[in-house]
Amino acid sequence: MKSKRILLAVFIALFGYTNAQNYVVDNYLFSATKEGKPIKFGKQVKQVNVSAYDIKYLNSEGEPKRKYIYELNKAGNTTYTVHYNRKNILKRKSYLTYLNDTLLTNQVSLNKKGDTVSLSYYSFNNGKMVSSLSKYGKRTFEYLYAYNDKGNRTSYLYNRNGALSVKILYDYDSVSGKLAKQSTYNKKYKLVSVVNYECNYQGEVRKDVNQSKVCMRTDALTGGGFVVYHDYTNPKGKLRRSVATYSNDSNLMQVKVYDTKNKLVSDAGYIYDTNGNCVEYTYNKNNKRWQSIYSYNDKLLLSDYYTKKEGKVINKVIYNYSFFR
Repeated sequence: MKSKRILLAVFIALFGYTNAQNYVVDNYLFSATKEGKPIKFGKQVKQVNVSAYDIKYLNSEGEPKRKYIYELNKAGNTTYTVHYNRKNILKRKSYLTYLNDTLLTNQVSLNKKGDTVSLSYYSFNNGKMVSSLSKYGKRTFEYLYAYNDKGNRTSYLYNRNGALSVKILYDYDSVSGKLAKQSTYNKKYKLVSVVNYECNYQGEVRKDVNQSKVCMRTDALTGGGFVVYHDYTNPKGKLRRSVATYSNDSNLMQVKVYDTKNKLVSDAGYIYDTNGNCVEYTYNKNNKRWQSIYSYNDKLLLSDYYTKKEGKVINKVIYNYSFFR
């Protein structure tokens, strides 16, 4: 259980703070690598002055599963959210406050009775988050971040109920400025794992520390576009690889993942329209196939999408928008 908590904290440290908006309406799904474009799902809400939107989730029979409502400020950030269940009964609502409409400073969530469920506070320096504190009843979760003069994160601390749970330090190459090493410490300040990002790294073998390696390299394709290889060598020295293929205009087209025996585990494919928006996503794993189809309205905002599994529709999601005058 402790190791799972550490892994969760490491995950948060790697991916950091995310915007309160739904990822699809925010219109970008993170790219597999920094070399390519993020996957685009229509225009961003702030580009077309959206004041509010709702998301309805339907099951395979077209019956409601749940519903979310979001209200936005003029910077396109969520200020109020409501969650309803399949019977259209309010489950939870949240209020969010920003500095200059852009930097989230606090968030409060209430249950259907109006009782406070959670409180969160955020602080920034030079536009970067340096701390966040969340309270759930008697439990508290605190995240602290530090950066160097180039804006790269140098440390991350996760405190639970006032005590250190995980500490992560980041080292960068002095020449390229790229991330070179990530070291994770437990609540006793003991080094428990190291991830090296230098492809040719030949480190000291330590039995008391889990050591792994991440290597990324890019090859140009003859007909245009490029391929990015992402190799992960686990603490046991076994290699896992993902291969991402990009088009001439840097759109992600395909991702294949291989296990430690170089056997294909999964593959995903993306199709785009003339506006560069993703209109189809397919995913294959364990001899099963999933497919999502995306549609857009006349303002190039995502209007709906549905997902199929083995050719059968399993859900549908519908978006409705309101606009500032």
